[in-house]
Amino acid sequence: MTEIFKMPDIGEGMAEGEISNWLVKVGDQVKTDDSVAEVQNDKLLQEILSPYSGKVTKLFVDAGTTVQVGQPLIEFDGDGSGSSAETPAAGAAIQDNSTTSTPAPAPAPAPAPAASEQPQSSAPAAPVASNGNVLAMPSVRHFAFEHHLDLAQVPATGRHGHITMADAQKAVEQPQQTAAPAASAAPVSASPEPAPAPVEVKEGRVAMTPIRKAIAKAMATQNATIPTVTNFDQIEVSKLVEHRKQFKAMAADQSIHLTYLAYAVKALAATAKKFPELNASVDMDKQEIVYHDDINIGVAVSAPNGLFVPVVAQADRKSILTIAQEIEDLAAAVRDGSIKGNQMHGATITISNLGSARGTWFTPIINAKEVAILGLGSIVKEPIVADDGSIVAGQVMKFSLSYDHRLIDGMLGQTSLNYFKTLMADPAYMLMEV
Repeated sequence: MTEIFKMPDIGEGMAEGEISNWLVKVGDQVKTDDSVAEVQNDKLLQEILSPYSGKVTKLFVDAGTTVQVGQPLIEFDGDGSGSSAETPAAGAAIQDNSTTSTPAPAPAPAPAPAASEQPQSSAPAAPVASNGNVLAMPSVRHFAFEHHLDLAQVPATGRHGHITMADAQKAVEQPQQTAAPAASAAPVSASPEPAPAPVEVKEGRVAMTPIRKAIAKAMATQNATIPTVTNFDQIEVSKLVEHRKQFKAMAADQSIHLTYLAYAVKALAATAKKFPELNASVDMDKQEIVYHDDINIGVAVSAPNGLFVPVVAQADRKSILTIAQEIEDLAAAVRDGSIKGNQMHGATITISNLGSARGTWFTPIINAKEVAILGLGSIVKEPIVADDGSIVAGQVMKFSLSYDHRLIDGMLGQTSLNYFKTLMADPAYMLMEV
């Protein structure tokens, strides 16, 4: 019996997704709940599972194609025509779709026997998907493009034979190892330093990726619908700098990279607990204020293919070291493409950090279902006035708080900022917080 697997809705109201990679090919036998494809949508690369068992007899689209929810993806146990005996109406639509897609180069898998013999005789450098593409996340592909790296020559260590970001970075750092085996016979010491990659020139028109489309839509909607006020301030953080210096080695002994961001997450969670309006949402349809039970801090993470906001859940209940470890793990998952949907949902307030880029003040845009976002700038040495009136060198952190003026007035915004400043100026105050 012919079965047609159609594009499922794998997100909250997802309308479309890009087939990033096929994990099956025509002729494969598939069981129910086997992974059949990777779909890129709304900043996430997710595997979709087959609802059917049977033999794959047709793939309706190529990898890299954007597919609407409800459109056909895979034919099981058919004749390759894409028509279903059970659902004639759907079959008609599918037939139309098949005429617009590439003609039945389904026979292309015909040389499968020869291809299947090749892995037995020699291990390929990296597994190749049924469409001929190397299995790699968009962020990895972007990294490879920027560094002129041939992913087909990179050994893969990831799940399902994927090339991870670590694999690609290792190949860039050690180009000799990704070359042909014969090249390894040449003395490494005689090889000159690799020339720096040329600057990428971008021009003309380029289609937005699904991630960039999701970011653009969300930012435009939030900016247009939320009346935002931003307060700018700064903190003298010499005690914070000394505290981090004191405990950085101890954290490193536990394989934890202790950053200022971890302190900021803890301080913001304590501030949101004291000022619950910061941790609320506005429901204009019901004309209600929604106060959230948990304090979940979103942490903006920049990746080659866009901005992601994974979440440190219940941050007010965690130690600074625990928060630091979670931030490190989440950022790594974002950059190697293994971040999961549930790790990016449920934020109640967000931090965006430009300190590592030496940024100062900026006006971050509030995320959906939140009413505030904290923007962290860099710590710089500046002259300050000491308590005795003398001018001394201080460590000053710049920061800004954008908030929804429908719920948070200027006085509340600044009062909450003052409390955040107290905690960041002297981490000893955080010991008084649960």
